[in-house]
Amino acid sequence: MTWNLADLVEAVNGVLAGELLGDEPVVFTSVSTDTRTLKSGALYIAIKGEHFDGHAFIGEAVRQGAVAVLISEPMETVVPAVLVDDTRIAFGQFAAWHRQQMPLKGLVGVTGSNGKTTTKALLAHILSKQTQVLSTQGNFNNDYGLPRTLLELSTSDDYAVIEMGANHVREIAYLTQLAKPDVAVITLAAGAHLEGFGSLEGVIETKGEILDGVCEGGKAVLNTDSPGFDYWVEKSQQLGLSILTFGQARFANVQVTNFKQTENQIRFTLDLNWQAVRQSKDVTMPVLGIHNAMNAAAATAACLALGLSWSDIYPGLVDFDGVAGRLQQSKLPNGILIDDSYNANPSSVKAAIDALVQLPGSSAVCLGSMAELGTESEALHQEVAAFAKERGVNHLLLFGEATQCMQSVFGEGAKWFDSHDALAQEVMDLIQQNKIQNLLVKGSRSAKMEQVSQKVLAALEASSSTSHQNKQG
Repeated sequence: MTWNLADLVEAVNGVLAGELLGDEPVVFTSVSTDTRTLKSGALYIAIKGEHFDGHAFIGEAVRQGAVAVLISEPMETVVPAVLVDDTRIAFGQFAAWHRQQMPLKGLVGVTGSNGKTTTKALLAHILSKQTQVLSTQGNFNNDYGLPRTLLELSTSDDYAVIEMGANHVREIAYLTQLAKPDVAVITLAAGAHLEGFGSLEGVIETKGEILDGVCEGGKAVLNTDSPGFDYWVEKSQQLGLSILTFGQARFANVQVTNFKQTENQIRFTLDLNWQAVRQSKDVTMPVLGIHNAMNAAAATAACLALGLSWSDIYPGLVDFDGVAGRLQQSKLPNGILIDDSYNANPSSVKAAIDALVQLPGSSAVCLGSMAELGTESEALHQEVAAFAKERGVNHLLLFGEATQCMQSVFGEGAKWFDSHDALAQEVMDLIQQNKIQNLLVKGSRSAKMEQVSQKVLAALEASSSTSHQNKQG
């Protein structure tokens, strides 16, 4: 993309400072907040944080090829500068302006305690079968990442799928006003980030903030099975939004029925009831867990809201194999390793355990601490331990200080470890003794439980290689 500095000034209500170099309009071809990744021809935005000030790196930005800077402190610069009160807010304003310049057929905003990343990825996968789509990459779902994503929009994109995350109230309210979705999807409200929200009611209200930014005549896609469903329906009606629902409830526009899981796939039926059309569609997907059937229902409802037909939707459902770190499957000697280590809260851990225990054979759960649960942390960890025991998990292997309280609740078969190495070694011992066939690895990002998966798989590969060499010898 190429932008004119005059457009930036107007979009952010800024003041042009510094000297214009020559008579030609100043243009920039990218936007950067980090000199380490800045490309020549960029606008550099000097962001202020709690522990850093981007204004200190303006000289480096210019040396790297920045042709203009966005600042919140009056200062002399050798390139044109635009002065604003708050560069973070101006960053969002410019991204919002750019989004409105792009002739999209539709922008879908996705939020929720669980399922938002997979639903986002599945939606983008379905739409990409038909046309060009921009979607949120990685964890760019906050007040820095979302503007970056919006500024990636080009005139070649027909659709955008934008993920919105939050760990405190009013965060999604800000993000949705930047993205202005045509369709807003709320996957689920559950006990996540309770430190920032205070209660489940706070989570429900925060997820519902996405509806405030939906374009006039837009649509809300809501989960009939989620806490907060009635609240979101009422709010959508007050805002004049059309509503599509998904879930296991009989009245859902996209209802999940007949769910079955095998060793490496799920099968279910989507009963569609939308715009006076009723039809039942059987679906098989190479992923695990009923929550992935719910993600499929959410994505299907969003696609219907965009005007797609079932023939447009189906091809992207059946060949979607998930998102890295989310119920990703690897072979064990006699079973499956499920890596769901990307993040964790009580609801998502329970869903993953349900997927695990449907596999044939004995099972172990490797669980790292669940973060940001506030004063309820101990009770919620203990609740998960009781759930795992009730569901028939054979071994509960724990890492992180917050998980220590789970041992007494689970009882025999629970062990706590102070390192990933020690935990991975215990897993290897259980596998080699054939005491477990299937393994789930999960935890919050701070627990870095993917290291356990990596160590186990590397050890198995080394063991297999040694065994093969011995046989050859």
